[in-house]
Amino acid sequence: MLLLVPRPGSAHTQGLSTAELSVEPDGHVDARLTFATAEPLAGMTPSPDDLRAFVLDGVDVTADGARCDATFRGASVTDVDGLLLEASYACPAGAREIGVTLYYLSALRPGHREIARIVGPPGSNAAVEGVLTGDRRALTLRVPAAPSAPNARLGRRVLVLTAAFAAFMLALFAWRWRAARRR
Repeated sequence: MLLLVPRPGSAHTQGLSTAELSVEPDGHVDARLTFATAEPLAGMTPSPDDLRAFVLDGVDVTADGARCDATFRGASVTDVDGLLLEASYACPAGAREIGVTLYYLSALRPGHREIARIVGPPGSNAAVEGVLTGDRRALTLRVPAAPSAPNARLGRRVLVLTAAFAAFMLALFAWRWRAARRR
């Protein structure tokens, strides 16, 4: 007879955390950092002020090399035993490179790994991900250039020309149909 004994465990793996950064159309970046609730964050007691300092001092987001101003959005516990820290970064719209450096990784236990991902603005199909550690703390997303204004104008011209041609063909068809009906 096989006897199953429950064992204590956590749903979020200790020593492994995630960072998800999303670039919005207006340029600002939303960040979601998730850790195991049992994970000691640089040996600190997780008070709201400590968590705010952990994020604001430990994460640097840049747009085209210029640092973006940070705002701590709060902390919560996820359904799968994770500590979620949220922040946003005021980056300008149209940046070609978005970078993140996770300085806090140097303060965590040796061997701690962070699965980091930066997702570009909607419609850009740009994304980059990597495994970061205390020795490799940075990740950069290169955002493809948006279509230039001349290409957009050319598209509108083609659309107008196509509509004009369709109207001409419709008028020609109506004229021929009336002429054939009169006979």
